[in-house]
Amino acid sequence: ESSAASDVYKRQDNNDWLSGAWNLINLSGGFAGINNDFEKGRIVWKFNPKDETLIVANNDDSTSIYKGLATGIYTYAILKDKDQSYLELNDKEYGGIIDSRSQLVIDQNSTTSGSGADGFVMVLARQ
Repeated sequence: ESSAASDVYKRQDNNDWLSGAWNLINLSGGFAGINNDFEKGRIVWKFNPKDETLIVANNDDSTSIYKGLATGIYTYAILKDKDQSYLELNDKEYGGIIDSRSQLVIDQNSTTSGSGADGFVMVLARQ
């Protein structure tokens, strides 16, 4: 079963640039307006483009209100529309992606259906 976003937006098959381990280093936004920095190695996202899985190891024990994804294995896809890419996790849109090769920014306020205000922005750095 495909999501509504997958039906409208072209699925990007070449996700090699995303391959490997990324450290969540900052998470900001949300209704409460949080801005949390995380130590490298504390929350690691590992993308495997061959089987389109994302393995998250979330070992943060801080009292942060929100720490991103819980530890687990997720399926993922990259949706593309013109110059904008979007991350889909477990067949649900997760947010817009800005890739600068050394950093990955996932903006939940940027979606295929428009922009929002209360989503989170996550900054990940290559491991």
